[in-house]
Amino acid sequence: MMDIIQHIGEESGIDDAVYASTDTGTAQKIISLARYLLATNGQTLPGIQTWQFNHPLPYRFGISEDVYHDLFVDIGLDESLQQNFFRERCSLLGEHDAIAYDSTTVSTYSVYQPEARYGFNKAKDGLKTIKLLTLYSIDTRQPIAFTKQAGNLPDVTAIRNALNQLSVLGVKDAEIITDNGYYSEANLSEMLQNGYDFITLVKSNISWVKPQIDKHMEELSTIFTACPYDTTTHGVTVMLKHDFEKVRKYASRKHGIEKGATEVFSRRIYLNIFFNASRQAEDRIAFEKDILELKKLIEEGADIEDLPQSAQAKVKKYLTIRTWGDKVTVSFKEKACREAYKYHGYFVLVSNKEKDCFKALEKYRKREVIEDLFQADKQQADGSRVRVWTPDTLRGRMFVQFVELCYYEYFADKIRQLKDDLRSQESDESFSSEERKTITKLRSWLENTPLYLQLQWFDTVEEVKVSSELHNRRWNTEVTARDRLYLDRLGVDLG
Repeated sequence: MMDIIQHIGEESGIDDAVYASTDTGTAQKIISLARYLLATNGQTLPGIQTWQFNHPLPYRFGISEDVYHDLFVDIGLDESLQQNFFRERCSLLGEHDAIAYDSTTVSTYSVYQPEARYGFNKAKDGLKTIKLLTLYSIDTRQPIAFTKQAGNLPDVTAIRNALNQLSVLGVKDAEIITDNGYYSEANLSEMLQNGYDFITLVKSNISWVKPQIDKHMEELSTIFTACPYDTTTHGVTVMLKHDFEKVRKYASRKHGIEKGATEVFSRRIYLNIFFNASRQAEDRIAFEKDILELKKLIEEGADIEDLPQSAQAKVKKYLTIRTWGDKVTVSFKEKACREAYKYHGYFVLVSNKEKDCFKALEKYRKREVIEDLFQADKQQADGSRVRVWTPDTLRGRMFVQFVELCYYEYFADKIRQLKDDLRSQESDESFSSEERKTITKLRSWLENTPLYLQLQWFDTVEEVKVSSELHNRRWNTEVTARDRLYLDRLGVDLG
């Protein structure tokens, strides 16, 4: 197992990036902890103290709780280490890579984390959260950088920081893909001003989007607009000239414009409008469930002012509240609800580049792989809870978890590629019947065995080292033909 993990670290360039970012001892500790998290499927870190006796790691002097605590503090205080690693990761990006940007929340019991705030909590556990924001290369299936912020700050405020981070890391030519949590005209303006292309999901009720949906509803009901790779979805592209605002960073004496003045500039924008009948039913169910829950809350005495801003807006738009003494009655605004039903099933992607709606949709759907990353962070990297008490220690811990996620995503992508190769080779007659039989066995095993259990399978393969003046060789317990094929295809050489 540790041979496989070492191979992942070396072949991917992840280990080299860590070594290039700090001194050898610190790098060995980071890599050792990352390998432990990958090998144990995210077991808590105290377990490494006994685990390391039976599993070789780069840092050979022993990792205790004091060692990794001090490491986290050192990393948290060393911003250059972190940014150098991110820069190394970004150097692997291709020309005009698509980069997904999204966030998740991490819960904490700590009262010493100033960024821990009550706000939207994806785990719904009632705890304060810290928000983890990640940049993820869709093309290479690799996380490239992260940052954290207070748990109650909205996603929409984070784009400017993301653009600054990409610029500092040397990424000048990329296509940024986000969901509607990051949509605002100010954010679109920022991306345009900084020279980045983008695909962003926007809400259908936006003033300059909604009329275009109305205009193309009939067209979206015809077979001519059906998506060639998903016939449940229909789409059209509309090109618009749209005005954006920007705030001048510098004064212009020539034109008599002061620093801080607001200017208007126009750009060509593509609205990729879609309709999905299945999504229409789902949207209606979700809408009615949401409104009914709000109605029940108010009838049970909840104060509207205590609700989130988004919930308050829905109450105002879709519900009528009447009070008679202590009795509160809530009814629906039928016209407003019918208007909402009208746009269920429609969604819009806005882009300054993608003029083919189905190409834009394909890229946007690939963005969803970042959700798999967040799931891996919480399940395979022990990232569902903040287990440290101070901001610097948290930043260091998150960095080690981030390195582990780089390992995990690279390994996962290698296995995806391997399964694809095996499927195509099962009927390839250039292989003997016995070889094809082994190929089928390996493909079936991969299809039914999670990554963690694949590693655990090879954790049972023991080794014996024999040293003498004449030779230093290693023998491994015998592995099956299927296992040998697995190791060969991964490129792992056991000697």
